[in-house]
Amino acid sequence: MRKIIYLFILFCILPALGLAQSRTGEIYTDTLWIQYVGPDPDKGFSHGYFLAVPRGLERNKKYFLLAEADPALFKLNSGRADQTAGALGYLQAHALLDTLQTPVIMPVFTRVPSAPAMRPGSLDREIMQIREGVLKRPDLQFLAMLKDARKRLKKEGIKTYKKIWLSGFGPSGDFCTRFTFLHPKTVQAAVCGGTDGMVPLPLEQWKETPLAYPLGTADIKTWTGQKFDIKNWKKTPQFYYMGARDDNFQLASDSFMGKKEAEEALDLFGLSLTQRWNNVSTLLRRSGAAVQTHLYYGRGAAPAWTDSAAFLKANGGKEFVPTLPKEQ
Repeated sequence: MRKIIYLFILFCILPALGLAQSRTGEIYTDTLWIQYVGPDPDKGFSHGYFLAVPRGLERNKKYFLLAEADPALFKLNSGRADQTAGALGYLQAHALLDTLQTPVIMPVFTRVPSAPAMRPGSLDREIMQIREGVLKRPDLQFLAMLKDARKRLKKEGIKTYKKIWLSGFGPSGDFCTRFTFLHPKTVQAAVCGGTDGMVPLPLEQWKETPLAYPLGTADIKTWTGQKFDIKNWKKTPQFYYMGARDDNFQLASDSFMGKKEAEEALDLFGLSLTQRWNNVSTLLRRSGAAVQTHLYYGRGAAPAWTDSAAFLKANGGKEFVPTLPKEQ
């Protein structure tokens, strides 16, 4: 009953806060301290974020901040699509948070009424082209959120490493793969799934066809202003996975990467999930990167939380440690 009361209070607080204001609301549940931090453009982020901290963390230890963004929780709120309503419940049931017992940050990338189909958390070509306003470079906004979150945790006596653990499945899997691709120096280890068999590849071209971002690196400097950091990307432990029955062809939609790039991906890597995944997995292995892939044959949209937690735990140090995925 106490948890229900806390949740009710927070749901009352959040609408009052407003996503356009830099204010904070927080609650304590039996297991978590959850804080909502509103947008703060002066600090570099025009979207808010949630910070969830398991109760009872030891103050003499250091923790990896676990991040997940854009987990498809948005709903219309006064004509605007946002994630605040779903994020709280999602954090309460977050399997990795419960298993890893480490702080979690979840950005609330809000869609704008003027472009409701654009997903800021997708980090696709359309979003990366935006040069001003609240949708400008969500990846850089996320870096600013991480900086702010670490300061808040430090005030509470909770120490965190400079690098983060990153996870995601489905829409948040897109963010996971692309943020790791763009900012490998920030990521200690990444576990990303449900991306329709496609992952950004460290290649400028394949089969004599240029691989534009987010397929590859052919024009990545156009969107980021910097060359692809292949050295640090190769050193970053990454685990990419799919469920064999999760072949829903979202790849062909504009929301994934753009129609032109999606059509190229299907043409180059295969119409079926199995074809795409085999080709992409082979190219990732050939790159010499600290990457492992897995296709779960026994289930569809497989969250694979147990395997994800095992991979992150194993890759908290300097060396890449492959793990053995299990069919469940």
